[in-house]
Amino acid sequence: MGTLQQPIQKMVIVGLMMVTVGTTMFYLTTSDSSLSTPYWSPKLLDFQELFSEGITKDQAGTTERSLKSDSPAPASDCEPTLDFEVTRRLLETNLRDTYFFFSNQLKQLYSNKTKMNQEDFNNLQKEGAERVRVLQHDLWRLSQMGGKEGSWRKREAEDLSEEVQKRLHRLQHPHNCATAKKLICNLDVGCGFGCQFHRLIHCFMAAYGKNRTLIVNSAGWRYSPNGWETVFQPFSETCTNFSMKNVTNWPGTSDSQAVRFPPFYTMIPRPENLPLAIPKDISKRLIRLHGHPGVWWVGQFIKYLFRFQPYMQEMIDKTEKSIQFQHPIVGVHVRRTDKYIEASLHNVEEYMEQVEEYFAGLQIFNPNVTRRIYLSSDEPKVYEEVKKKYPHYKVLYQKKQVEVVHENTRYTLASLKDLIMDIYFLARSDYIVLTFSSNTGRLVYEMMQFLHPDASANFYSLDDTYFSHSQRPNFCRMRFSHQDRRANITIEEGKMWMLPSWFHNFRNDQYLPYKRSGKTTVMIPLYKLENLVDIVNLDSP
Repeated sequence: MGTLQQPIQKMVIVGLMMVTVGTTMFYLTTSDSSLSTPYWSPKLLDFQELFSEGITKDQAGTTERSLKSDSPAPASDCEPTLDFEVTRRLLETNLRDTYFFFSNQLKQLYSNKTKMNQEDFNNLQKEGAERVRVLQHDLWRLSQMGGKEGSWRKREAEDLSEEVQKRLHRLQHPHNCATAKKLICNLDVGCGFGCQFHRLIHCFMAAYGKNRTLIVNSAGWRYSPNGWETVFQPFSETCTNFSMKNVTNWPGTSDSQAVRFPPFYTMIPRPENLPLAIPKDISKRLIRLHGHPGVWWVGQFIKYLFRFQPYMQEMIDKTEKSIQFQHPIVGVHVRRTDKYIEASLHNVEEYMEQVEEYFAGLQIFNPNVTRRIYLSSDEPKVYEEVKKKYPHYKVLYQKKQVEVVHENTRYTLASLKDLIMDIYFLARSDYIVLTFSSNTGRLVYEMMQFLHPDASANFYSLDDTYFSHSQRPNFCRMRFSHQDRRANITIEEGKMWMLPSWFHNFRNDQYLPYKRSGKTTVMIPLYKLENLVDIVNLDSP
């Protein structure tokens, strides 16, 4: 039996941090003192619709209500229910016991002169993971005991989304197109679909911030000479034209009839409402609703843009039936071919390790849960590899019209349709495993946010944190003070600093490097940090 060559202490400490980080705190970046109260939102798997095989969301909600129908009602709104108190005490006890478990394991490792063998290591890792899953389960139960938390969240998500979609519709359908102020965006970016789509989001957000109708010039699009409307519905049914005589370059003035929006990296000045900023007028509602408000806001622009032509929707509906798309399901996006130019490649086992972890969590509810994935890749060999190595999984995928591994077929209409269907099914999965270094991966995650009340935690990225190109500065703040014992440096509670746009391999480290000016770099554990929500004043259309 083999032995481990490296100490296991790091794994144990990371496991303990996983237990500690049950919530993510946000504070509003605004001078309004009434908005300075922190809120918390459990970062849990969305178990609500996954109690049994192939059930719908409505059926899952009915199942959940029936499971709690015998719970005694509280004497008043100020008193907790019996189930709440029992679960709270279970969570408190299990959290304390989990600490003792990892603490004792560390002591044994320190005192044991012999190296731990592979079997003991695997058992310890499984035990730690199982403890965390039970804690997640109890946290989820607590989140459902507020009475109507599940139904409120769904209703609030629908209402808020409807309000934003009405604003975007008004923006794109002015009363008088001839006199309406416009922002012109050319869809001529020399990159793939995900990159081009994010370019459109920047254009749309800039138009929203300036209260201008967005006009997109997509003639000669590299995917289709006939432009955007080959597969998607038009940006507007009533206002699509502009006169070249009245076009000025960005940023123009308030009197400019039409302003031409520049490419990604030449936006000078940058629009004030780029990601991940959210508008102040809906900030209270949005922060209460969602675990990552900035991504939800991006998702609303995608929701407006991602409206298919009828024939395209019909193709998707037929594919959904033919592949028997059901829940629970994990979406897996394996990017290959040209990916090595931009980021490190990851083998199939790395993706499937996270898929296995997700379904292990679901087994708490249903020991016989069917393991099912929707697989998307631009490398045809990946499909056979996954089916061969993981025969106990149902592997769903749509049969590609072309093998996009070849450069001469990558930027074709057939390739675009294949990619759109992959994005559609990945975003409708319950959980996704992918890489955020990929524009397509980030697009899928953004789309999930308008398909679920809150899917902010329903992902695993093998490389980067979520980010948006040309995004606004991102800030964090210390929730608690931290002492770096090796460097004998203390970072005080309340300390704020600007974060990088994204982190590479952040899952492995769980630390943020903080470099003091001209001094030592201090590693701050992520569980002691809180992200700050970026709020801007915008006049809604």
